[in-house]
Amino acid sequence: MANNTEYVPEKFEVDRLELLDCSKLDFYRDDAGFISLKYEGQEYFNVRLTRLMPFYSATTYISVAYDNEDKEFKEIGVIKDMNELSDEQYKLVDEYLEYKYFMPEITKVYSIKDNSRGFIFVDIDTTAGRKTICIRDWYSNFRMLSDKYLYANDVDGNKYCCNDINKLDKKSLAVLEIYI
Repeated sequence: MANNTEYVPEKFEVDRLELLDCSKLDFYRDDAGFISLKYEGQEYFNVRLTRLMPFYSATTYISVAYDNEDKEFKEIGVIKDMNELSDEQYKLVDEYLEYKYFMPEITKVYSIKDNSRGFIFVDIDTTAGRKTICIRDWYSNFRMLSDKYLYANDVDGNKYCCNDINKLDKKSLAVLEIYI
């Protein structure tokens, strides 16, 4: 028996980029230490700031979002360029993002050992000190994102980078050669 109800397609709002007026943003730390925001007569608690292009730009296109009372993710808008913020606001946003995106830079590579079980162990010097990191699925988690930018993500979720592998010493480049 055929159903006579008509199909009505569901409509969704098309994503659009809502650029925020930086002169109206008032970020502050609340009593619990979270970043909150007053903007155009609204107050948003525990906002989340996210770099939309984290590997290519640290200070442009920053998403500002929060969870509403129903615990639904809601984006307030996007900061096009943090340089448009006041010095005080810039410092607060920058501190938050630097903490969230802490990514030591690789300055030297001593050795890479493959355990033949899908893991490599990379002995490196970083801007946060010397460390041996364990990387699973090195093809996905230890790779070049451009002709000179190396990205590494270890099994603990820590991220490392080398902004320009050409600035590494010759021994480091020789160690890396087979993996990049």
